[in-house]
Amino acid sequence: MGLLELFVAVLIAGISCINLALPALVWRRSGDARFLLLAGANLVLVLLGAVWAWGQLPVGPPAWTGVTRVSLGLVLLVTLLLLASTLWPRRA
Repeated sequence: MGLLELFVAVLIAGISCINLALPALVWRRSGDARFLLLAGANLVLVLLGAVWAWGQLPVGPPAWTGVTRVSLGLVLLVTLLLLASTLWPRRA
């Protein structure tokens, strides 16, 4: 168990949870399936971050919740790219 792994897992879950809201709202308003896919990708990252955070807690989690720093780094990069894709301004 490492504090760095726990912090990054919670960071992934938090950023993805925040980033889930905007595409979901736009999808409800427009009905465009691309925004539903963005919201679904962020929901999966929220769940993945929560499972990994659970795996870093000292409460005796199952073995399948284990994580490495390399996979945490890659998923954090994907999370930040998804956040950038929804925050990047549109061309006029």
